[in-house]
Amino acid sequence: MLPFEAEEVIAALGRKIGLARRARSWTQADLAAKMGVSVNTVVNLEKGRPSVAFGQVVMALWLLDSLDMLRQAARPEDDPVIQNEALRRLPKRVRGSHG
Repeated sequence: MLPFEAEEVIAALGRKIGLARRARSWTQADLAAKMGVSVNTVVNLEKGRPSVAFGQVVMALWLLDSLDMLRQAARPEDDPVIQNEALRRLPKRVRGSHG
């Protein structure tokens, strides 16, 4: 069981994939063939079922020219926790080497 917010994101992603597929005039069978999966997998993907493998979601997004949303999520520089930890590890002061 996933948290409600996670379920919402998966459902929204499924809706977006369905809209992008239909905008290209592809049937679910067309997308399934391009992905190398069953039509049932595409149905589950578009319904936002969390049982669909992540790799299949990524493949669908790639086929639909929609990987930018995942690229954004994968950017460590946009994660405030990562950034705060990096800043915390910086030395408080730097001693110069005079030579």
